[in-house]
Amino acid sequence: MYIVAIMITAVIFSATGLGVLNLATVVNLDTQAAVQTVQDQVEVESFANIALWRVNAGGDSLANFNVGDISAAYDSDTKRLSVTKTIDEETSGLILDLKEDSHFNRAIATKYGMDYNGGKTAGEAPNHQLRHNIGFLPKVDMEYLVANAAQEVWLWDEHIHDEHVVEGINIFHGSWLDIHNVYAENVTLVFTGYHIELKDDVIIKAPIIDGVPLPALIMTNPYNDTHFDQGYGDEIHIEGAIYSAGHIRLHEGEFTGPVVSRTARLCEDIDMLDDEYPEYYEWNTGFGLFEDYDWPKQIEEWARIN
Repeated sequence: MYIVAIMITAVIFSATGLGVLNLATVVNLDTQAAVQTVQDQVEVESFANIALWRVNAGGDSLANFNVGDISAAYDSDTKRLSVTKTIDEETSGLILDLKEDSHFNRAIATKYGMDYNGGKTAGEAPNHQLRHNIGFLPKVDMEYLVANAAQEVWLWDEHIHDEHVVEGINIFHGSWLDIHNVYAENVTLVFTGYHIELKDDVIIKAPIIDGVPLPALIMTNPYNDTHFDQGYGDEIHIEGAIYSAGHIRLHEGEFTGPVVSRTARLCEDIDMLDDEYPEYYEWNTGFGLFEDYDWPKQIEEWARIN
């Protein structure tokens, strides 16, 4: 009888042990599959980052490449980047819808650095967040500006007042120019020299022609350092884009943006009004065609391929 009890107990223990071992095997297989899935996702995401870097580093065709069982393909028309991994006829991966990012999409965009100096760190509208180190600036089409200028003036070490500005494109050649007491609508002020300063009541509204804006201010000299600093009781209010091939310091004033410059410094006493003036956040006239540039691209939406 004891022998029978011992045998029964042994059978129960064996069956229990087999069940535990079988469960452990299933769990182990599931764990391995989960680990492999995560590894595949990490590999695909890393490959997508490389493909995105390649499409921004050179021509769009650079995003079309493959390594082993992973491949990337970019469609320039739809701006869709596909990254796929195929193993035993099973395909997984990512589909990324990209969008082109222009300087004129941002409240402030710089070719190189941007110093916040305790000031603004973003535009008011989420889609106008600041961008620094974009790597290049749009090229000013001076031929277009001269051909369409309302006036072209040569000055040196002078003050520009309201009576010096006419409606349309105003081109000022020369350096050491102070601008103050200017109240003008539908104007674009172009400066080709250096040491251009805005002081004491400058209120400018840029033109919009057939829905396409021109900048309010264009400063073409890379050695220029313009300081926007209104005096006590005075006002600086700029509606329209500000472009500078040099440095811009936004110390005080109201700016709709976009502000595009080589480098910029932002202080705490400025008001960014980008959320109130979306009409200026389009490709601006005076910089050639939008299609002439290979714009940086960023992810707008993405989805997994299971």
